[in-house]
Amino acid sequence: MITTSRYASGETRKAARRIAGKLGIPYISRGKKTIESIVEQARKKGESEVLVVEEEKGIPSAVSAIEVNELGGWKWTWKKKVSEYEG
Repeated sequence: MITTSRYASGETRKAARRIAGKLGIPYISRGKKTIESIVEQARKKGESEVLVVEEEKGIPSAVSAIEVNELGGWKWTWKKKVSEYEG
């Protein structure tokens, strides 16, 4: 599952959808949702990881991962440049 940082620009949302298509994973619109609600959605769908496309000055800059566990916990695990996914 992949989403964006809150209040993401159109360019960042498009990048997240492109990456989702490339990886074959679902894209979830973030809007005002908290990380906790995104993680809960992922857990209900049986996902073990949520990718978050982050931006800097309205431009997609990084992809961070959140590890999701069945007991309700989650943690940030890694961060990579968006260019590693869009190449």
